[in-house]
Amino acid sequence: MQRNAAPLRVAAYCRVSTDREDQANSLQSQRTYFAAYIQQHQGWRLTEVFADEGISGTSTRRREAFNRMVDLAEAGELDLILTKEVSRFARNTVDALEYTRRLKRLGVGVIFINDNIDTRENDGELRLTIMASIAQEESRKTSERVKWGQLRRMEAGVVFGSNSTYGFDTRHGRLSVKPEEAEVVRLIYHKFLDQGKGTHVIARELYEAGIPPPRTAEKWSCVMVLRVLRNEKHVGDLLQKKHVTPDYLTHKKVLNRGQEEQILLRNHHEAIIDRAVWDAVQRELARRSAAQGDKSKYSNRYWCSGKIRCGCCGSRFVPRKRKRSNGFVYMAWGCHNRVRYGGWKGSGQEEPPGCGMRMVNGKSLSAVMGFVLGRLELDRAAIAASLLDDLQGLENAPDRGERVHRLRARKAALERKRENALDAFLSEKISDEELQAIRARYARELEAIGEQLQGLADAAPAQEAQWEDVTQTLEAELNRSEEVWREVTERVIVFEEYVDVKIKFVPGAFRIWYASNGKGEAYTTTIQRWERV
Repeated sequence: MQRNAAPLRVAAYCRVSTDREDQANSLQSQRTYFAAYIQQHQGWRLTEVFADEGISGTSTRRREAFNRMVDLAEAGELDLILTKEVSRFARNTVDALEYTRRLKRLGVGVIFINDNIDTRENDGELRLTIMASIAQEESRKTSERVKWGQLRRMEAGVVFGSNSTYGFDTRHGRLSVKPEEAEVVRLIYHKFLDQGKGTHVIARELYEAGIPPPRTAEKWSCVMVLRVLRNEKHVGDLLQKKHVTPDYLTHKKVLNRGQEEQILLRNHHEAIIDRAVWDAVQRELARRSAAQGDKSKYSNRYWCSGKIRCGCCGSRFVPRKRKRSNGFVYMAWGCHNRVRYGGWKGSGQEEPPGCGMRMVNGKSLSAVMGFVLGRLELDRAAIAASLLDDLQGLENAPDRGERVHRLRARKAALERKRENALDAFLSEKISDEELQAIRARYARELEAIGEQLQGLADAAPAQEAQWEDVTQTLEAELNRSEEVWREVTERVIVFEEYVDVKIKFVPGAFRIWYASNGKGEAYTTTIQRWERV
């Protein structure tokens, strides 16, 4: 006696949009449709109707019911899947083919009823490819129509986006001010512009004051404060298309970096911040940003931070410290790519992301800089003289000789005036009392000048000695001062056999070959040769 074959376990998949008014496409009507369709086929048994509501068909990533159906097929619980048309199953050609092939390998066929496609048949995949491509093209056209409509509405002033702008309530495409949050916005602008506080400080003060943060956050942060300061809505303007969806298949939003033209409507709605205040805040933000940008991207802890570059890959050199067992701290600089990815030696094959450039000992770097500074064509005598004048406070008299000359000229002028006063008395132009007063004043001034001249004469040998000391100190400092190196060094490029040192305002570069010897405190560096390049 022949036993009846086991019935086919059939599932149905449908995807409906919750905002569609066409009841023929409602979820309940589709359930009824598939149940009736399966009853018409002897040997079919309905397992489940899987449905996703309000989810786009261009991607399967968020379709929970669809993914659950596939999982059930992989578990061996399904034999056949029904769906009305390709556009309901997927509007992405790649997804449609990938999943139908995947299901076919599992022994599960897919029937697209309205398109009359059965993947179990020989020509099923070809016909599916054609229909899926048509569905994908229709999805693209729909996306363009939607974008066009949104663009026209944006130009008309309709606000798109979620209700998440701090200080405003967004409803039905319109913005209205929320008074309690608007006061906080004004407070943030006041703290930043009038009190000169930074975003970190403002965020902390808002948190400490117990002011509720934006709805999407647990507490205030510097990023949130910065967003408030930069949001044009607070001055009454509206900038739309800050984010765009470049791929209609993935629906992933990205920051608009020029992919599409933005729409800016000035004086679009009620402002929270006066425009003059807004403009001043934007200028201050730009100023602080520029000031921050002027600082080195890398730590300024060392004189050469950010100045050393790799001659092989162009990456910056970064410091590395190691402490030996005897307590000695070893300082070296290495290529960032080598430190991060490891070293290699060229083998003729494609190079890995690392770098094989050698490390540079910190002591060797100091020796090289000292040597280079010693070869600069500087007028050390003039520099020393200027420093000595500054030390002695003689800003108005650059050297001792000029100072003596001025004092003597003043003395001669006073003596002439004293004689002129006597002539005036003899001519009866002034009285005896006036003569005595004038002569006494001139005498005091002449005495003071005499003391200054004597002081300069006595200090001449000491000044010469001090000038010598300043010259020697200057010579040493130029060669070993890291502060000097920091100011004069433009860049250092490390190559395998030598280093190039570029000094600011000095043409060309110094190419230095050196050798090192010893370890730890006994480590020494010898300059072998050098040239200007």
